[in-house]
Amino acid sequence: KMLGSSTERTSGSPLLWTATRVFWTLGASITRTRVEEGGANRSVSSCSFERAVTRRISLVEKQGSKEEGKMLGSSTKRGMTRRLPSSTTRMRMRMASVASERRVLVSTTTSSVMRIPHSHDASSSSSSSWRRRKRVVGRPRPPHQAARAVLDGAPPAADTSSSSCLDSDSDSGKPRVIIAGGGIGGLCAALALQSKGIPFTLYEKVKEYKPFGGPIQLQCNALESLEAIDMSVARQIMDLGTITGDRINGLLDGKTGEWYLRFDTRKPALKKGLPLTLVLNRYVLLDILKGAVKPESMTLGKRVESYEEVSAEDSPTGKAFVEVRFDDGSKTIGDVIVAADGINSTVRKQVRTRGNDEATYSGYTCYTATCDFELEDVEKIGYQVYLGNGQYFVASDVGEGKTQWYAFKAQEPGIKDESGDVRGNLLELFKDWSADVRARFEATLEEDIEQRDIYDRRPVFNWVKGKVALLGDSAHSMQPNMGQGGCQAIEDGYVLADVLSRCNMEEGDGCIQQALNEYGRRRCARAASIHGFARSAALMTTTWRPYLGSDPYSFYSYIPGAMQFWSALEKLKIPHPGKVIGQVMMMVSIDLILEYIACGGPVSEEDRVKYCQVPGVGVPKRDLPKDAFKMNGIPGFAE
Repeated sequence: KMLGSSTERTSGSPLLWTATRVFWTLGASITRTRVEEGGANRSVSSCSFERAVTRRISLVEKQGSKEEGKMLGSSTKRGMTRRLPSSTTRMRMRMASVASERRVLVSTTTSSVMRIPHSHDASSSSSSSWRRRKRVVGRPRPPHQAARAVLDGAPPAADTSSSSCLDSDSDSGKPRVIIAGGGIGGLCAALALQSKGIPFTLYEKVKEYKPFGGPIQLQCNALESLEAIDMSVARQIMDLGTITGDRINGLLDGKTGEWYLRFDTRKPALKKGLPLTLVLNRYVLLDILKGAVKPESMTLGKRVESYEEVSAEDSPTGKAFVEVRFDDGSKTIGDVIVAADGINSTVRKQVRTRGNDEATYSGYTCYTATCDFELEDVEKIGYQVYLGNGQYFVASDVGEGKTQWYAFKAQEPGIKDESGDVRGNLLELFKDWSADVRARFEATLEEDIEQRDIYDRRPVFNWVKGKVALLGDSAHSMQPNMGQGGCQAIEDGYVLADVLSRCNMEEGDGCIQQALNEYGRRRCARAASIHGFARSAALMTTTWRPYLGSDPYSFYSYIPGAMQFWSALEKLKIPHPGKVIGQVMMMVSIDLILEYIACGGPVSEEDRVKYCQVPGVGVPKRDLPKDAFKMNGIPGFAE
């Protein structure tokens, strides 16, 4: 966390010496650091670090400086500091958690900087292990105990008294949460609850996590939420991911391969101080998330089948609870159920019993694979969406010389290609498309191609019923066109933990309903709007025609001479009015859309510090020309 310099100076201030002891603790994790004094650099050890801090703070007290313990987060924007809370309790709580963040300690010595870098050397690994142990605390200690643990040079120990939501003796005052489903949404919710000290148990139907699926895109809004949930987990993900958000991304004409729209995804990230969009293998992501959740809080091989709310009047203990039944006949109880069990959620079926609540077919089937292929200008191009009539193609660099692609085709649901030559059929389907599209098919192995029909659920504005809350695909399953399905599930997990952290069960369970209602208010509208963006992107291809005469409607075949007329007209290459109007609208709105998606996340400034990634240091340095994202020509006819 960023700690500011607004504390009031007092002679022999206990806060000052608390800061001193914490700095000693931080110094113990550093093998070598650079200290700049009087313009000259010198290397010092941990002991020298302690002496330097002690000497400097002594001078601070004598001089009456008000700049006690100024700290800046690494890679922050210029002037982007946060002031230290004046409350002694909040000060100590922040001191207890300061070791879990990347930091830069700026001393009051003229031009003196003591940097604690984030790296992969031995000292960094030790620090990372310290952070992981600290972040899995089941329930926070009282502030004075947490501060004392840090001052004594040891991280706060985990409190196992609330490790299971079934522990009826838990005195945490927090609601006991049952999470149905251990996908991205369920694991992120578990990690967020864990970071807030809220007892939970996650139940996942599979008995073992196995590799499946391909890379997943994590946009900057998802990374923002992950950093707010657990910085060490977010750092692992960003270290292993392949950044695409600093390259040219956009839409192209499927047949000609010409750019229809290029957009700069760096803008919103820089504006709000967010990490750049990246792609990461889905299984690697799940493995990182699962590894950060306490094993005793997870149970595999159990699927939630139904639930029943028991009132205080009917409860043997006089306290209301929720009883959950599993597919093996066993039961458990808790205070809250989180339905993170996917698009075909069994919990959702019990929550939403009125009307037709079935998943909606998008009209498209999707073929996907990852292949050994790189564009010649891969350092400049991130992901591309090739548009066509009734079909479209999406490709993204995923690092290590590989490309992930998706080929969408409009057809009726349930038609599975079992010919044994899916790649050949795709080459035939896209035979007159751009050479770069066909090259990706040719670089793909037949056995690597998967097919699935694309479904979503219509947006709903009530995710809560009683003490049950929907999360992730069970609440807002959306088409993959915006790359936001998993990202929105991560936002859900952050918000859910945030609202539940303010519940005090000792004051009655009415706070649960208030918290879940707030969760719905904060999430429903945003998820619904992004769901709408994803649907509209697919609708674009149903009307896409590059030129007048291209892809004429089928009924023209019944009119003598009509098809020949449209074929001759297409050769004149007169831009189709729909394409012209569409480009104008996209050029006007794309920056606003990207900014809303990236910068409209739910993370509060108190939970995460803004910073900018430095090209060539924290992220790759791209050699992009200044006009790389510029479309040449007037809107509607730009190239």
